[in-house]
Amino acid sequence: MRFINLLLITLFSIFLSTFADAQFLDPDHKSKLDNYKDCVAILYKGKMLVDDYSPKGKCKLEQGMTGALTLATVELSDDGAKPIKNIAFKIAVRNSRTNTIWMYSDETTKEVQLEDVLKKCEQNDRIIIMTVDQQYALPHPEIELLGGC
Repeated sequence: MRFINLLLITLFSIFLSTFADAQFLDPDHKSKLDNYKDCVAILYKGKMLVDDYSPKGKCKLEQGMTGALTLATVELSDDGAKPIKNIAFKIAVRNSRTNTIWMYSDETTKEVQLEDVLKKCEQNDRIIIMTVDQQYALPHPEIELLGGC
């Protein structure tokens, strides 16, 4: 009899832990579901910079390039990604010698000139674009500078 009671208690506990949604006890649960729901991409001169909007995609720029960098929501389809709306972002730089990430500016912006950022970079540094709102997913935040700054 004792064995049956123990078995029933164990099965009941497993049932509760399996079917009870404990996440609803978290008051921030809904807001966490809203995080990273909108896809965004880095644009260079108005065109998506990433070569492939997939986990294998890379953002690369050649030495001596100039022009505007922006960040925009994108509509993904079989034909690629279409920019919809520019959003605010911040910029950091990953130093290649020390692997240190430093803020390019404390300012939030919707556009920055690439040549202005490159003036503060060292050879083989990488530019990092950061969203300022967790609603946006930016899977390719780092820009590799081919040939250095």
